Parts: sequence; structure tokens; C-alpha cells
Amino acid sequence: MTGSINFLGSYSGIDQSTIDKLMQIEKLPLNQLNNKKTDITAQQNAWKDVNTRLNSLYDKLKALQNSETFDSMTSKSSNENIVTMSASKDAVAGIYSIKVTNLATNTRITGEKIDNIYDAEGRFATLGIEGSFTIKNKDHVEGEEGNFATIDIVADDSLKTIVKKINDETKNTGINATIIDNKLVLTDEKTGAREITLSDIDTETGVSNGTLSKLGLNGVEAKIGKQAEFTINDIPALRDSNTVSDLVLGLTINLKEVGNSTVTVSTDTEKLTKTVQDFVDQYNSTMSFIEEQLAPGTVTDDGTTGRGTLAGDSSLRSLHSTLRRMVTESLGADGDITTIKDISQLGVTTTDRTGKLSFDSSKLLEEFNKDSQNVINFFGDVKGVEGAKDSVGFISKLNSRINDYISSKDGLIKSKNESLDRSLRDINRRIDSFNDRIARKEEYYSKMFAALDVAMMEAESQMSWLTSQISALSAQTAVRK
Repeated sequence: MTGSINFLGSYSGIDQSTIDKLMQIEKLPLNQLNNKKTDITAQQNAWKDVNTRLNSLYDKLKALQNSETFDSMTSKSSNENIVTMSASKDAVAGIYSIKVTNLATNTRITGEKIDNIYDAEGRFATLGIEGSFTIKNKDHVEGEEGNFATIDIVADDSLKTIVKKINDETKNTGINATIIDNKLVLTDEKTGAREITLSDIDTETGVSNGTLSKLGLNGVEAKIGKQAEFTINDIPALRDSNTVSDLVLGLTINLKEVGNSTVTVSTDTEKLTKTVQDFVDQYNSTMSFIEEQLAPGTVTDDGTTGRGTLAGDSSLRSLHSTLRRMVTESLGADGDITTIKDISQLGVTTTDRTGKLSFDSSKLLEEFNKDSQNVINFFGDVKGVEGAKDSVGFISKLNSRINDYISSKDGLIKSKNESLDRSLRDINRRIDSFNDRIARKEEYYSKMFAALDVAMMEAESQMSWLTSQISALSAQTAVRK
């Protein structure tokens, strides 16, 4: 096996470090390409951030077109330990005085104590019981399968496995089983005056198979559950459940304890003010971010500092000025649909020359309490009102402009990113091509300087031979003399 000897730098003094320095000069255009690639990537990321923030602003605005923002109802109880309420948009504002006399309870059957349910080691023992029994609740209809189950027991069953068999059928019977003090306890999951029926009568013989007796359940009297008993504004009511949703339109009443409580139901203006505040906060955040991206920077002796990634971008500057103008400009309402001309009448105003928004919720609530529909019409589109022109609301006008940027179909940001993607692909191709050329160039330098070393070595060898020949000739001449 033969190998090549690397003479690089041996005679010329031009070694790999010299070639590396030459390559640094050769790679200067590559550095420019990489810097350009970094700049384009940063622009892409900046536009993606702008898109994310505009999407959030779009969603915050859409919430102001949602009817639930304006017609949601809320409730407040004077004593939440006794009664709470949840109100839907159908609820009517009012005050409800509730007196709870009895809470609804569950029907329960507690069996007699069963002996020898544990073995000598304290584990559940097999009971040696064979047979079956049926369970049905109040909702069972003869001839139908629902609310009914047959429990089959074998000799190897322990009380624990029997409980599991009963609970495996809870989805059908609504009856839950447990063990308390060596007793089998059955409980109806539903509350109210409901019966639990147990039977081990053989349908063919009409005789008991003795299973219930062995489980301590034969002839045991059930403790029937009670209905909830209460009054609402002095009107008496009875219900099987402590959760009552069929008594007052749009209200679900949750009875918790015996006692008195007053519940006030009103329009959920807190949800409305929070939605407007969320819009203001997102708008300010979005505009601040755009301003950071557009920042021209400050020129110093060391260069420009604080320059935004998208500084000088006319599209982004146009978006910034458009949003600022559209938020504060007049809606152009003629009074047929809404008397509110601009959002400042609802407490949203600019605080300084930067256009940052502030929100005074008291002005919004004043207008909303005066005429809620007037406020709703300002935010939303109104069409088909007799005697009035169709109206495009504040939200649609602003979101239409935002959508010009964020649309996944033909939005400006999508076009921007596609253009930047093309530029990146082109730069990557140029970088790959340049790297190929650089690799060939470095190989060329290595070969050239290695050849120079070989040539210098050969020249030195020839010079040494020539010197030796001259010396020998001189020696011979001296002898002859």
C-alpha cells in the first residue's frame, strides 16, 4: 500500500494556515449571502409575529359581534352556601327570594350485617353463595330493558366482587353499591322520592332462591329519598333534584343547604367591558409591536442601533396608519341605525400622539344602560331594518382591513412570506454553488502550493548535486597542480 507525502510548507513556507487566510478572503461574498439570508429569515419571523398579533386582534374584535357578549346574564346570591344560580341569555333580570326547607335526598337500602366476609388474613373471602337477583329503579317500565339488571352470583364470589357486579350495571340501573360495616348498601344515584325494587323470585316457580336473604337484603326496608322543598318569591315548589332548571325561564337553581338567600339576576356588563378592554389591550400591543418593527434606529459612531427588522416597509407602515385612523374615525352613521358616531363615545380614546388607546368603561355602561341596541348596532352590521339603510358596523370595517393582511387565501402577509421564501431558496442555491466553488478553489490552492514545495525540493536536490560536482572537480584540479 502506497501513500502520498504532504510537502505543503516544507520548502515554500506556505502551509495550511496561509491557505486558510486566502480562503477567508475568497469567502467574503459568502458572508454577505449568509447575512442576507439571516435578514430575510428575520423579516419572515417578524411578519409571522405581525400575523399572529393581527389574528388575535381580529378575534378580539369578532367577540364584539357575538350576541352573548351583550345579552349574557349573571346572577349573585346573598348566601352562596344555600343557593346559587346560573343564568342563560333567556333569563329575565330580577330579584329572587328563595327559602329552602328540605334538600332532595337519595333513596338508600342498607342490608343486614353479613358474617365471615373476611378470611383469616383479613382479605375478602368467598361466600359460597349461588343464585341471582334483579334490581330496578323507579324509571323502569315493565317489558322494557332500561333501568333494570340481573345480578348473577357464583360460589367463588366475595362481597367485594358482588359489589363490583352491581356497580358494573349502574349505567343500566342507576344504583350504586358499597360496603359499610359488613353491610351491603345500595343507593339510587338520582334524588327524590324514588323506589329501589329487589327480587330473587324465580319467574317459573314463583319461589325465592334465597340470594337476597344470604346477602342481608331480604325484607329490608328502603329509606326513601325526599324531594327538594323550597319557595321562590313565596311560591312553593317541589322537585326531585337539588338542581332545578324548569321553574324560572333561563335560570338553573342550585339548592345547597336549608336556609334563606336572595339572588339578583342582571345583565352581565362585566363580560361586555372585559371584551372591550381585551380589544384595547390587544390593539395597543399590536401597534407597539408594529412600531418596533418600523423603528428607523439611531445612527452612532458604531453604526445604527435600534433599527426595526421591517424598517422602511411601506406595507407595514400603511397598515399602522390605517388601523390608527380607522379606530378613531367616525363611523358615518346617519342616526337610523345608531346615534354613536365613533368609539370615543363608548369610552375608547387615544391617549397621546402615538395613538395608544385607553378605555373608560363608565361611558360604555352609560350608553349601554341607556340603549343597549344602540351600542350593539354600532359594533355590528345591521341589515333589513325597515325605513333605514343597511349599516356596516365598526367591527366589520376594521376587520375587513385586517383580513386584507391575514387572509390565508390572498392576504398581503401570505404574499410577503411567499416572496421571502423565493428569495431564501435563491440565496440557498447561490450559497450551495458558492460552497462548491470554494471547495474547488481550496483544493486548487493546496495542489498548487504542494507542487511548489515539490519543485523547490527538486531544485534544492539538483543544486546540492551540482555543488558536490563542482567541489569534486575543484579537488581533482588541485591534485594535478
